[in-house]
Amino acid sequence: MSCSAPEEHDFKEAQKNSKRGDYKVALGYLDRIVKRNSPNTSYGLEAAREAFKLSFYELKNYPKAVNYLRFLVLHSGDQKERLESQKQIASIYFNDLQDYQASIIEYSKLQQMPHSDLEAAQYKLSVARAQFYLNNFFQAESEIDTLLKLKAIGTLRAGALLLKGNILIARKEYPKAIDVFKTLMAESPEYATQENVGLTLAVCYEENNNFKDAIRVLESFRGKYSPPEYIELRLKRLSERLKNAPGAKGFKK
Repeated sequence: MSCSAPEEHDFKEAQKNSKRGDYKVALGYLDRIVKRNSPNTSYGLEAAREAFKLSFYELKNYPKAVNYLRFLVLHSGDQKERLESQKQIASIYFNDLQDYQASIIEYSKLQQMPHSDLEAAQYKLSVARAQFYLNNFFQAESEIDTLLKLKAIGTLRAGALLLKGNILIARKEYPKAIDVFKTLMAESPEYATQENVGLTLAVCYEENNNFKDAIRVLESFRGKYSPPEYIELRLKRLSERLKNAPGAKGFKK
């Protein structure tokens, strides 16, 4: 790595302050290197890499972290680094900043970069989730329906079905949601257990006024769910609703 005296001084100062835990001071030195160096120099790129790490992991300054990643996407000569940097940008917008509109844009950029069929499916699922969180249920369902037709969906199918069911719940289409959750439980029982899909299925039955099936599903959770009081309270409430449901006591003459 070739560098001028000012670059060497700033980089050493950044390292010194970083080791002391003075991350903001260290970042200031790195930022100065990035801003004044040609992006084509290895020194500017290395400063951007270190600045990203400090911004993201130590300072939790996600907008700054994104800026350094964008620098790498634009100027790194390593295609793999450009791709990984773009993936991190999309992830930061989605997971850390929860700016779902921006994340959709960034995942769309990823779809224009080299990727495998499985990665294409992962990006589509992330876009569908972002649309769901933005309450764009029609767009979210459209993305999921396309995703579920892909051969490369693999292990993503369970997550896609879960999101499909949640979209249907949001649209109050409970009978359709019930079918999706039953399929998910049959195809991926471990994942369904991990995500408490059975409890969501019981809610769908209850919202569809099918109290008997809601009770049946919840009874299967007895002794398997913590805290157990939650299941008992739900069962008690459902039993009351079943008892008071129209026609439950028969027709009076």
